[in-house]
Amino acid sequence: MTTQNTATADSSWTIFIEILSDEFTSKTGFGVYAHITPTDVNQAYQQYQLRNAPMRLFVREYVRHYV
Repeated sequence: MTTQNTATADSSWTIFIEILSDEFTSKTGFGVYAHITPTDVNQAYQQYQLRNAPMRLFVREYVRHYV
């Protein structure tokens, strides 16, 4: 059971980074790490997990803060 939960968490993390990078790229022409540090990405993911919002909506609002 723990392995499945870890796999789900890893999958969610991977999808989050892909969506975040896509959003930065579409808005600025550069990926996520051109704008924020890996620590910032981790903090953004933690913020996302605490909110009850769809991932894409959270990411869109987050990127809007930087652009």
